[in-house]
Amino acid sequence: MNGIGWVRRVAKAEHVYRGLFVGLLAAALISGCASVSSVEPVGERPRELSPNEWEGTWIHKDHSVMIKISDKQKGLLRVAWVEEKGGGFKLESYEVEMRESGEWLFGNVKENSASSPYYWALVRKDEGQMTVWIPEPEQFTKLIQAGLLRGKTEKGGSVILEKLTSEDLKVILSGNKGIFFDWKRPLVFFRVGK
Repeated sequence: MNGIGWVRRVAKAEHVYRGLFVGLLAAALISGCASVSSVEPVGERPRELSPNEWEGTWIHKDHSVMIKISDKQKGLLRVAWVEEKGGGFKLESYEVEMRESGEWLFGNVKENSASSPYYWALVRKDEGQMTVWIPEPEQFTKLIQAGLLRGKTEKGGSVILEKLTSEDLKVILSGNKGIFFDWKRPLVFFRVGK
């Protein structure tokens, strides 16, 4: 990716990430940025959620989101924020499915259409802080081309992965085949209220 394309991608990503993983969805649907999605949610099992750890107001730079648990056993969060559109304000809200695989945690979000893929990110949750790393489409394309993952790269560079197995996740997360997430520019959220 050339310098201008990289700057545009980062600027667009920063703009749309106010909604946690929803930015992945927005990036794909609104801004046209290349993204990585999957036909199934990423992670082997739902992560049981505690309201004390997740619910409240979270900020990232100058944006804020509200998080509420919709089903703690199924790992479902409702993420909402207010966006300025056309001189007015509009409430945006999406459901995020938190899933885990070993020590790793993933956030998955899907557009309202049943046939839509899941947009996902790697998440680290600490007390009062959440760090989100987005997958790098170019790196996932290399894994698909090498036959290490099942999926396809679409025109424009977006990647749609087939269902990821525990072995697939080990390939992605081990670091042995490359770096598949934007480690240098994570999205960091801080909880400022419950």
